[in-house]
Amino acid sequence: MRKPAKSKIFEEDDGVRAVAAVGDMADSPVVKSAERVLRILEYFDEIQRDARVTEIAAHLQFPQSSTSALLKSLAQLGYLDYDRVRRTFLPTARVALLGTWLNEGPVHNGRLLRLMEEVSRESRDTIILAVRNGIYSQYIHVVQATTPIRYHVPQGSRRLLTWSGTGFALLMRAPDEEVRALVARTNAEAPSDRPRIDYRAALGHVHEARRAGYFFSRALVSPGAGALAMPLPDGIERRNRPMVIAVSGVLEDIERREREIIALLRDTIARYLVSD
Repeated sequence: MRKPAKSKIFEEDDGVRAVAAVGDMADSPVVKSAERVLRILEYFDEIQRDARVTEIAAHLQFPQSSTSALLKSLAQLGYLDYDRVRRTFLPTARVALLGTWLNEGPVHNGRLLRLMEEVSRESRDTIILAVRNGIYSQYIHVVQATTPIRYHVPQGSRRLLTWSGTGFALLMRAPDEEVRALVARTNAEAPSDRPRIDYRAALGHVHEARRAGYFFSRALVSPGAGALAMPLPDGIERRNRPMVIAVSGVLEDIERREREIIALLRDTIARYLVSD
């Protein structure tokens, strides 16, 4: 059975104490420049304003020189706009237009994002949208919590499908044999220093999620963190991949408000994604 991942505490600019959750990230190598470009764009998506080179480099922990070079290249290609007076960069409409051809249904008309924003306003917790990506559950959109003490979850984070709250919710509709195969593949591909995942324990969690209609992760990935993960209806994106929404926060608080949060998720999903 896997052990929970470690967490780290940090101070934000406004002095609010927060906790950054550190989970199972990708182990295979990626092209560094490609990763950095995408993380820069995801950072803009998170802050939704312009930013200077120094801020971006410090937040993403990139060398300032290479960050500056990447930003200038993106500006030359028309993906970023540079304000010479403020010395800040901001994504252009070219970035927004990149994936418009993929936008369909709730993604195209904004219902999915409005659902997440409403859940965020009502709960004040971290709201996560996750999809399957190989042996991982990947967080493709995150609305950060607004509570004083919170778990900061970076957009793009990945957790193991067979040992995470969003992963078990994503596997609710998968046959048992597929779960078994995913556990075997995960154990084969994971580094040797990681504890092996027990198939019976993982399948037990999937069955628990099927019975309840959602999965409650209790410190499964990060000590002290809790998450309620619920699958979304089919047909949200072009390839119809399973998608999950999760509400994450301090475990004791999530436990106390479990019924309230589940009712909120069911109500918003029905209003935004089911009723037409």
